[in-house]
Amino acid sequence: MLLAAVAPERDFSMLPDNFDFAQLPPGTSKTTLKEIGMQASNIENIDYTIVSWIKKDLDLSATTNEGFVNVPVLWQTPERAFQVKNEKELRDDGGALKLPLISVERTAITKDPSKKGAYQAHTYSYDMNGRIGRMVLAKRIKQDKTRNFAVAAATRNKTIGSQQLNSPRINKKIVIQTLSIPIPVYVNVDYKITLKTEYQQQMNELLAPFIVRTGQINAFTMKRNGHLYEAFIEQSFAHNNNVSNLGEDMRMFSSEITIRVLGYLMGEGENDDRPIVRVDENVVELTYPRESTPFPGSEDFFTS
Repeated sequence: MLLAAVAPERDFSMLPDNFDFAQLPPGTSKTTLKEIGMQASNIENIDYTIVSWIKKDLDLSATTNEGFVNVPVLWQTPERAFQVKNEKELRDDGGALKLPLISVERTAITKDPSKKGAYQAHTYSYDMNGRIGRMVLAKRIKQDKTRNFAVAAATRNKTIGSQQLNSPRINKKIVIQTLSIPIPVYVNVDYKITLKTEYQQQMNELLAPFIVRTGQINAFTMKRNGHLYEAFIEQSFAHNNNVSNLGEDMRMFSSEITIRVLGYLMGEGENDDRPIVRVDENVVELTYPRESTPFPGSEDFFTS
């Protein structure tokens, strides 16, 4: 869950900078944090989505000497020392990797200016610090505050001409709550899927779903945390093997599949000091403190 900064219920602009907010009633502060049921779209989320698509959607298995077993999927094969210690089931007693195996590696991220989504022009934020602006997701009327303004207006104006206290009148002070997020920045993320097997039959079993699952097209969609990404599989599948090598190396068949994901990023991640989701309320009334003018002879009148 994300924490969104919500505009304060009270105006603290008249308070001094060194004011101790601990003196205020509990629950009152400069900024109230509120949980919003939305998570940001970042690079990690896109990485997780492509790995999850291979693990859960394709759910690949292959025939081995232990039967038809599920093939493990690794994210950017870790260092050998780490894997030997923490993922012992992936290696045999001699330290060699157990095949078949699938690895996923992110190879490139491209920021394509031609893909801007709904916002074609670059929009700056209101604070004019060079950062990207925000887009509105939803709006709603704040019923309780709007009602308070209507009641206050009716109480002050008991009669307006021939109208009575309870006669209907139009309330022009409507408080609207706006939910906004940073304008998404669209990127192309390229991944290399490497299939490694010991036998040709295993390679055939793993390759078939990548070719057939999308039908007559090479595109598919993925979802995670409320975000939708479109992905495209390259037409060609690179193959490699060492069958013709008569050396003592372990026999291995290898295929590489390139997938490009059209994703988008919201905010600057951990280095962003702004909330991803922000809730704002419009201004419906401006009030000024009452001023008094001293006259000669009064105690407040001073002459130099």
